[in-house]
Amino acid sequence: MSRYLAVALTLILSIVSHNAASAQDADIRGQSWRHFAWGAEVGGAADLTSNDLSSINLSAFFGYQNSWIDVIGVGASVNMMVSSSVRSFPVYAMFRTSFSSRPKLAFMDLRGGIAINNPTYGHQQTGLYVSPGIGFNLARSNTFCSYLMLSYVYNGMKPFDLGDRKCDVDGLSMACLRLGIRF
Repeated sequence: MSRYLAVALTLILSIVSHNAASAQDADIRGQSWRHFAWGAEVGGAADLTSNDLSSINLSAFFGYQNSWIDVIGVGASVNMMVSSSVRSFPVYAMFRTSFSSRPKLAFMDLRGGIAINNPTYGHQQTGLYVSPGIGFNLARSNTFCSYLMLSYVYNGMKPFDLGDRKCDVDGLSMACLRLGIRF
């Protein structure tokens, strides 16, 4: 009889401990979604190299967030030059922080990767992409944060022909203003 009682108690304890572990795993999985961040940006960039390659930019990113890191992840942009049919597609890793676990007004944003440039139809070149910036939070809640960011953009674009003129660009430097939202 005591043998059956020991088996029954062992069975009950294993079921209870399994259910407790499952509940804890479900709680951890629910909390892990709080660390997922994604966002989108729209902005414009002014050409600082006098090549008439100012652009309108659309960006999206996703990554990890916690109390000290606003975002660490990857992103991509579509940069459309206003005065020509030149397009640039930066793909980058990004790191954003306000250096504090409490919400702050200002933050630092660093991006680095490659820019796939399409200067003319049928031609493609790849160059370095670097963009350090400083941002300012506009509105914030538990689920989102809107911001305005001013940054420098370096695109390792090489010289190319536009048909009617030659663009003698050897690295494109731009000042960029972005309006974004992060979830």
